[in-house]
Amino acid sequence: MKKIPKHILIQFDLWVEIIESEGFTTMQKVKGYRDHALKGDRKGQRSSSLSRSWRVIYFINEQTNCITVEVMEVNHHEYKK
Repeated sequence: MKKIPKHILIQFDLWVEIIESEGFTTMQKVKGYRDHALKGDRKGQRSSSLSRSWRVIYFINEQTNCITVEVMEVNHHEYKK
């Protein structure tokens, strides 16, 4: 998390706050995050936008009730893999 710009960390904190207070369903409806299911190698995961080039990639394990989160910088070509 040290390499992530401060403004992205602030956006990530807001993303987490929405989930903690309102749940994933509410967060997924916030248009600014453009939350959507991923395909291909990342099928089963979801993506939320923190900015034009930063994403939160996450997976919810229904059995263990755990979430795996990855914050990453992407460009259009890398993201489509």
